[in-house]
Order: sequence, then C-alpha cells, then structure tokens
Amino acid sequence: MAVTNFYRWDDVPQFEVTPQIGRRVVSGEKAMVTQFHLAKGAVVAQHNHSHEQILIIVSGVIEFESAGDRRILHPGDVVHVPSNVPHGGTMLEDTVTYEIFSPPRQDFLTD
Repeated sequence: MAVTNFYRWDDVPQFEVTPQIGRRVVSGEKAMVTQFHLAKGAVVAQHNHSHEQILIIVSGVIEFESAGDRRILHPGDVVHVPSNVPHGGTMLEDTVTYEIFSPPRQDFLTD
C-alpha cells in the first residue's frame, strides 16, 4: 500500500542553483512541485524541456517570455507551459514561485 507523505517547505533542503536562485523539491513518481526563491534581477535564460510545467506566482513580479509572448506576472498568476515550448524570465522583485512538472525532472533530483 502506498504511503502518504507530508512536508513543510521550511524543512525541505534548499539547493542553491545560483547565488540569486534557490530551489526546494518535493517529488512523486509522476509529478513534482518545486518552490523557487529568486532574487530581484535574477534571470532564468530562455530554455525548453520535455516536461509539462505549471508556474504559480506566490510573491514578487516576473517579466516572463514564452514563445515570443512577453508578460508581466504578479502574485496569483498561473502559467501553463507545454512540453518543449521556449520560456524564461527576469525577476523585477524578489520572487517566490511554485512550479509543477510532469513527469518529474530527474535533473532536479540529482543536483
């Protein structure tokens, strides 16, 4: 029988992606959720991946670009990025996001 797991974000270890970007990860077999802490001025370069992604802005402001569509995102905004669609952004304020990936990103589990 499968076991239900419970977490508190503050108890999940944070991986320093760069000095301006920190990431916490909780993953199951078929989906993963990440919590990103991004400092004002941090840039996530345009990239793509095979994973479907849902991005939720918790706090802060992001200038986000996906497939040529540029938008300013605020808390409460939710973005669905299909597989292999180029996307990236610049943090206009200190920002916290939750990002859901399916399937889980193995590269996030091995950092």
